[in-house]
Amino acid sequence: MFFFASQYYLISNYTSNWIITDNVVEAPQEGLEQQQTALSPFFSIEPLKHSLHPKYKLWSEFKTPEEQNEAIKLAGTYLRKYGSIVKPEGVKLEKLRSVKHGNCVFDDTIGSTGHTTCGPAPTEKPCYFISFGINDDPSYDRELADAWGCRGFAGDPTVDHPSKLHPLVTFHNVAATTLQDNEERLINKGGEEDWWVTSMPKLRYFLGLSKIALLKIDCEGCEMALSRDILREDPTFLFKVDQISIETHVTKTWMTTREHVYYFGLMFALLEEAGFVMEWSSVFGCSKRHEITGCMPELEEYGWPCGYNPWPGHPNVVKGWSCQEFTWKRYELP
Repeated sequence: MFFFASQYYLISNYTSNWIITDNVVEAPQEGLEQQQTALSPFFSIEPLKHSLHPKYKLWSEFKTPEEQNEAIKLAGTYLRKYGSIVKPEGVKLEKLRSVKHGNCVFDDTIGSTGHTTCGPAPTEKPCYFISFGINDDPSYDRELADAWGCRGFAGDPTVDHPSKLHPLVTFHNVAATTLQDNEERLINKGGEEDWWVTSMPKLRYFLGLSKIALLKIDCEGCEMALSRDILREDPTFLFKVDQISIETHVTKTWMTTREHVYYFGLMFALLEEAGFVMEWSSVFGCSKRHEITGCMPELEEYGWPCGYNPWPGHPNVVKGWSCQEFTWKRYELP
């Protein structure tokens, strides 16, 4: 059972009478062994092998090719729906660089270097944001802190920054989870040492945040792991986020299996379920070395933008559409 309204979920896969909330674990006194197996997934370093969501399963739970095919079809319905919105047939690529879809008013004091953001500032204070993939430019995080007065957690394992980027923003050499090592990990950008890695739901729990005003995700493939982590850790996670700025990368540099396709498409299903509306999108090309790796055939089948055309006279670049950026805002469900 799963109750979206109350933000409680009952983990029936463990035991039928354990209720877990953000702060409380209520259980009968039935022995230490049972209690240990029934704790919230946040108390375990081993990921769950089953989904906590009442509707959507983990890819690993599909045991037959038929089940996997049905899962891809489900993901494909959302890829087709949103792919047709961000890259309508017949529209030139130049017209897709910045497209407003929703009704929010953008805050033009934030995002001078990218990441379009809906205003106004949160009225509920204190407020918090999480930002992954800042690279060598923390200006977005500083602007957000200045304009909204929110505290921020900025993470990137590939660069060095002072631990305090702004009086309200701390920096952490931490990576977000991915389904496979991304290019930055494979080339040891930032060093050969292992990365500290966290999922979005576990980070929210660690920081003790009841609400995230804005979640920014630009971490080269971690977007594919978001829905998996939500399913196995906290199906209510997106209900605790007000706005998401996310960059997606869909060539075979980052997406190499049908599992990737499934979780990528499922991300849009989970956004819809939580009440998110796509407010803005941008379709653009990845680097040539990324574009030429090609695309999963399921993306072409379901119409998600992935591909490129040569650019005559420019041997080092191509005209591609395999990277995208989105702004999503959550509205309360009726």
